[in-house]
Amino acid sequence: MASNRIVSRGIDKIEWSDDLLLNMKAEDDDHREMFALMNGIFSAALLGADMVTQAVADLCLFTREHFSQEQHEMEQVAYPDRDSHRYDHEYLIFQLDVLIERLMNSGPDYVADELVDLLKRWLCDHILTFDAAFAAFRQEMMQEE
Repeated sequence: MASNRIVSRGIDKIEWSDDLLLNMKAEDDDHREMFALMNGIFSAALLGADMVTQAVADLCLFTREHFSQEQHEMEQVAYPDRDSHRYDHEYLIFQLDVLIERLMNSGPDYVADELVDLLKRWLCDHILTFDAAFAAFRQEMMQEE
């Protein structure tokens, strides 16, 4: 998977790579913020289960808002691959919801590695495939105008 080559996990954080840039300012800023929020989960782990739960909730809220905005943009420009892109968003939200439920029932120690692996793999692979294709489509549309 591409995520293992592009993003590295240190002892206490997941590092952003400019290989993930789409050259679309708003999207790139959002993706950097998602990485910052993921790293907030690491920091929160040192402060206890309540802080981890809040950090995960913050990431989920931001992610849902980002997805909503992106899906709105796909509709506006009649992006032909918007259904599969939306499905990929829905699949991540489903996976996050399952992990949050497990987090609430079992505590952060039981899901921390799984959560980090999911977010790292999914976010990077999603950016490099779905988001990169949508960015290319939008850039092509702008060139045609």
